[in-house]
Amino acid sequence: MPRLTALVPLLAALALPPAAAAQGGPPFDVVLAHATLVDGTGAPRRAGHVAIKGGRIAAVQATPFAAGSAPRTIDVRGQVVAPGFIDLHAHLEPLLELPDATSAARQGVTLALGGPDGGGPYPLAATMDSAAAMGIGINVGYQVGHNTVRQQVMGTANRAPTAEELARMRAMVAQGMRDGAFGVSTGLIYIPGTYSNLDEVLALAGEAGRAGGIYTSHLRGEGLGLLEGVAEALEIGRRARVPVVLTHHKAVGPRMWGQSVTTLRMVDSARAAGTDVMVDQYPYTAASTTFDVLLPPWALAGGRDSLRARLAVPAQRARIEQEILALLQNDGGGGDVRRVQFASVAWDSTLNGKTLRDWADQRGVGAGLEAV
Repeated sequence: MPRLTALVPLLAALALPPAAAAQGGPPFDVVLAHATLVDGTGAPRRAGHVAIKGGRIAAVQATPFAAGSAPRTIDVRGQVVAPGFIDLHAHLEPLLELPDATSAARQGVTLALGGPDGGGPYPLAATMDSAAAMGIGINVGYQVGHNTVRQQVMGTANRAPTAEELARMRAMVAQGMRDGAFGVSTGLIYIPGTYSNLDEVLALAGEAGRAGGIYTSHLRGEGLGLLEGVAEALEIGRRARVPVVLTHHKAVGPRMWGQSVTTLRMVDSARAAGTDVMVDQYPYTAASTTFDVLLPPWALAGGRDSLRARLAVPAQRARIEQEILALLQNDGGGGDVRRVQFASVAWDSTLNGKTLRDWADQRGVGAGLEAV
């Protein structure tokens, strides 16, 4: 497979005429010769040559540039020259510690959109000012995270907001949009966003829409609740009149595998009816998230101390255990505890890379998990 060379800025300047030659000097700074061009318009790839002047694409043509057109000519034969990629779903929390964003830049990403899944910084202006002051290696944008906003206003309360609380959250989203946010994101599978109702999310998405923003959603359900989760996102897009992105869309758990046929039809139907809805997807068959998603949301309301208190009550502990088993069998566990793998365990690093089945065997309880 040919390697990729990303050009910064984007190849949006393909139609620009060649830059005028400086008096007595070559017309361009750099020429990329014998490239395979993929311009991002949907047109087939083609052979061509690219000239750059002053950090911008100055000319693209099918035939080689004349000798001496630039002090530096790079033969990129066998490589693809393309626009910089837009990463629509980026967790940019390390940005201020790693401002060069080397990993993204080396993969050809020139714009990353942070604040997905209902998370991200708030207030946004402070983060943006810090990033601008230090200088960063790629362009970035942010969304206002619903979970971040709700946590600041309501903590982890498992209830609908009061009128005053909803007004505060709406004001926070509106301020975030004035600070430059691209829209609002939700993580409705996570705490505390999972405690929200449709009206709450609709109100906040409406604030983003009125400011010209978008709504991206890690759906309320990606397993057994997938169809309802898609329907909710489409309803929000329709009623709030805001563009919608279904974040890393997938069908989780054996009982839902194949249901993307239905959800994609739902998306097509919504688009035909006038809702601007899109889908992003990652190209692998696993998810990376926190272990909280394997616990019933009601058990996590109020924080860790409240969870410990519930676990101390035999009836509640039994209910929690049964609901965890159901999630492992039918939802995020994929029906097999060997599919659940530890990545980073702060309290026992020896578990890193091992599976939930490994841990169960280590604790002597694996014999009860054959059906999971």
